[in-house]
Amino acid sequence: MKIRILPICVLALLLTVLSCARLPAPNALASGVAAAQGGDWDEAVRYWTVALEHDPGSAAVHNNLAVAFEKRGAWEDARREYEAALRLDPANRTIRENFEAFEARTAAARKGS
Repeated sequence: MKIRILPICVLALLLTVLSCARLPAPNALASGVAAAQGGDWDEAVRYWTVALEHDPGSAAVHNNLAVAFEKRGAWEDARREYEAALRLDPANRTIRENFEAFEARTAAARKGS
């Protein structure tokens, strides 16, 4: 009798642990892209923040967040995300070009004010 109860207890414990685990958000990146394409930068930030929680090492997500923050006028947040993206993937040409363009725009904005 004890032998039969042990597997059931182990299974119950395993199911409890798994139910508390965070499941990946495989569509968060794509949903953020769709929101951005529709011009909904707030929604894009929400989706990409979820994607980043599940994959903090994604240079692409950091870059996407940087672009979204820039579109929203959140310059410091954009800078932080561009820098994170570049740290993760310094050879990525798209990220580098996005950051350089951001730097040029912010420099021009500082000059103009």
